[in-house]
Amino acid sequence: MTRRTKIVATIGPSSRSPEILEQLVKAGMDCARLNFSHGTHRQHGEVIHCLRSLSSRHGRPLSILQDLGGGKLRLGRFKGHHRLQPGDEIALSSDKFISEKMSFPFPYPEILAALKINDQVYISDGSICLEVVRQLKDKVLMRVARGGVISSSRGVNILGLSLESNILTEPMKAAIRFGIENEVDWLAVSFVRSAQDLTEIRSYVRDQGGSLPLMAKLERGEALLNMDSILDGADAVMVARGDLGIETPMARLPLVQTEIVRAASIKGVTSVIATQMLSSMVVAPVPTRAEVTDVSKAVLDGCDAILLSDETAIGQNPVEAVKVAVSIIEESETAYPFNTELPSNDRTQSIAAAGTNLARDLGSQIIVLTRTGRAAQEVSRFRPKERILVLCHDESMQRRLCLVWGLTPLGVIPVEKDIPKLVSMVVNLGVKKELISTDDVVTIVHGFLTGVAGTTNTLQVLDLKEYLPAIKSMDS
Repeated sequence: MTRRTKIVATIGPSSRSPEILEQLVKAGMDCARLNFSHGTHRQHGEVIHCLRSLSSRHGRPLSILQDLGGGKLRLGRFKGHHRLQPGDEIALSSDKFISEKMSFPFPYPEILAALKINDQVYISDGSICLEVVRQLKDKVLMRVARGGVISSSRGVNILGLSLESNILTEPMKAAIRFGIENEVDWLAVSFVRSAQDLTEIRSYVRDQGGSLPLMAKLERGEALLNMDSILDGADAVMVARGDLGIETPMARLPLVQTEIVRAASIKGVTSVIATQMLSSMVVAPVPTRAEVTDVSKAVLDGCDAILLSDETAIGQNPVEAVKVAVSIIEESETAYPFNTELPSNDRTQSIAAAGTNLARDLGSQIIVLTRTGRAAQEVSRFRPKERILVLCHDESMQRRLCLVWGLTPLGVIPVEKDIPKLVSMVVNLGVKKELISTDDVVTIVHGFLTGVAGTTNTLQVLDLKEYLPAIKSMDS
């Protein structure tokens, strides 16, 4: 069975060993997420090196997503895990070196000072809720309204708090330079407020000699207000439901998710749905029925990928979580609404639409040749039932497209100006890799100038039962 919806797995303490990474690759991980809010550059570098080695060994291209972090409030560092019960009183303190029981560091004195009685503070994507009781010197006393387990560096949200800080911090600049040097495939930008945030990041990436695609993480209410322009400036969006679920009424969040995925599809932007997809599997060997339904809804909404976070980063069952995700996706796709009706706004989209219609009518496989990846992404956008095989001219683009719905890497080929020779190379490679058979019909999407961006204008339909003997006779 061909799985179209991709799986992003976050790498962390539970999964960064070479043995577990290999098991994740075998289980079906399409993209590895490195969360730069945690871990060191050295640790992330070791994971990247290991993943590239595994990808080569298993002959399976793999995308790497660098999540830049930043812009998020977090608890300071402290030892151990602490369970908070409803009714407990704790303190958040600006002192980094506190030693009092039930007091935890929160290194933002100006924010602590601004809190008022009855304000609510959320920790760990809203799973823990605290209410402000009173202000003390250098700390705030709070009562636990909704309990849970907290640990070092967990995320903090305060409703109504607006942070006007510059999105491009010095730690983020260092992380971007690291990503460029280590050839990651995607950059995820946290707490995007407007398209201007993406412009600023993209400009810095370009100044450093990079050309990495940007994934805008939609986590704030103001991002929803600016979603149209953010989609115009992003290569992908992540529906980060943890923080977004705090700033959005809970009952409305599933509708917001659907709306974002639909808007991204119309714009031709890759979409990823994240947060608590299979969160019970952090400790349990199987998910809840509600989580299974949640993953299935994400698939049927039409997202390109789902993202596992704590499940694979710190969970007890990282490999099993990926296997479960694979099984849910495959079953859900048996009821998938293929062949999406979407508008075509330019030549590339029109060619992609025509190619998917031909494939549907003829029952043919689709082969796309692309330099920038756009032609393949536009074919994917129409969600054809037929398999989409992709040929690129460099490995970095092949890896990048591993995140996109339905795309199966066929390989990397050199630029060939002679179109008949190019088509012959494509067909022979597909047959050699046993991704197409000599009895197949294929629809090939390419440009009149191969290797040149923006020239996609050609569809070729080949019945290989006719084509291969004809080519063989011509060669002889």
